[in-house]
Order: sequence, then structure tokens, then C-alpha cells
Amino acid sequence: MQSGDVEQITAALRANADQLTSTKVGADELEERFAQITASLVATVPGAKWACLTIAGPGGLECHAPTDDRLRAIADLMVTLGHGPWIDAISVGTTEEIVVGDLARAHERWPQFGPRVAAEYGMASVLCHAMAPADRPTGAISVWSDEIDAFADPVSRTIMDAFAAQAAVAVYGAQQAAHLTNALASRDVIGRAKGILMERFGLTDATAFALLVRSSQDGNVKLHDIAEWLSTEVATRGPGAGDLPAIWTR
Repeated sequence: MQSGDVEQITAALRANADQLTSTKVGADELEERFAQITASLVATVPGAKWACLTIAGPGGLECHAPTDDRLRAIADLMVTLGHGPWIDAISVGTTEEIVVGDLARAHERWPQFGPRVAAEYGMASVLCHAMAPADRPTGAISVWSDEIDAFADPVSRTIMDAFAAQAAVAVYGAQQAAHLTNALASRDVIGRAKGILMERFGLTDATAFALLVRSSQDGNVKLHDIAEWLSTEVATRGPGAGDLPAIWTR
């Protein structure tokens, strides 16, 4: 690798790192962060024309922030056929990096996916990399091109390799921030519900919380949902202990 290649890689990763850490990430900004990642992929990986980030969710593969709508259709096709670069990348025990220079001729690797994605969506090359950790990847980043052997340059693959680690950290941090935001919101709702019970019935904090827990258990309903329901009932019905259902006045 030439010194100019190293400088190119360093500059690309520095620019990407600056972008990924430039904004505070919360639950509402998660998809925006994914869009930053895929836009950075197209901007920094030589040969890349389109990109997306794929995460293994409860319902299967989730295609996030594709820079071209065709990638969503390709994701659906991959799930339907049961094979393709994203599925290979996030499967434990497979190679982290997948490079195919001519999808139309990828008959042996992906008998149906390769030829169809080339014929129906105009894709010729793909470079896909699993995100960390390697022993249990939960997602992958990929770049695509309509040119054959678009990612033959080792610089593209080197940048992609380093980028995958950065993307994994960014995604993990964004998800943790989203989880924290949701947890704080849930705590606020429960605190509001406790306050309503304490004010209406002269209960202590502990007794009000115990009443919420008992109602949650008796009705087999999550504590957060009970608290949300109580807060909504009071907001809708207006003040006054008589406005509350009998379960809260026993």
C-alpha cells in the first residue's frame, strides 16, 4: 500500500469520525445517525455509488437508511431467497468481508440472488462487511455499484474494514442512547402516576408504588402501561378523586 493510500484512508476515517460524533443521539435521532453512516460510506469508499446499513432485528433483516430505494427491494429479495451478502455477513462462522465483482456471474455463491439483482436492479458489484463483534455480528454495512469490479482496489476494502468498526460503535452508542431515553421516559411516567396517587389519597411514595405494582400484577399489564393509563385518565377526566375508577379508590 502506498503512502498516498494511507493518507487517503486516514483522511476518510477522520472525516467520518467527526461526522458520527458531531450530534447528540437520542431515540428520535437513531435513523438520522444511520443516514449519516450510509452517506459517509458513499462519500469515502472508492467505487461506492450506493450504501445501506442492515441490522438483524426481531422480524428479520432490517434495511436502514439506504441511499437508493432499490436496496430496500434487494433486502426483501434476499430475505425471500434466503441467501445473499447481508445474510452471509451476519451469519456466525462466515467471513466478515464479502466482495463480489460481477453479481450476474455469481451463480455458484448465490444461484438466484446474484443474477436477479443484476438483471432486475442493475447492480454489478457489492462490498459487504459485518459489524463488530465478529463472533456474533448483529449487522452489516454494504456498498454497491453498477460497475463490474468496482471494489477491486484494496483501498476500498481497507476503508470499509475500519469503517465497520466505527459504524458498530456508532450504532451501539445510538441504540444505548435510545434505550436510556426510553427508560427515562418510563421512569417519568411512573413518577407522575405515583404523584397522582399520593396527592389524591394521601399515600406515601412507597405505598403509591406498591399500589401500581399490585395493579400491574393483578391485571397482567406492564407497570409502565398502568402508569401511562392512569396519567391519561386523570388528564382526560380532570381533577377529583371521584373521577378515578374504583380500583384506585379501594
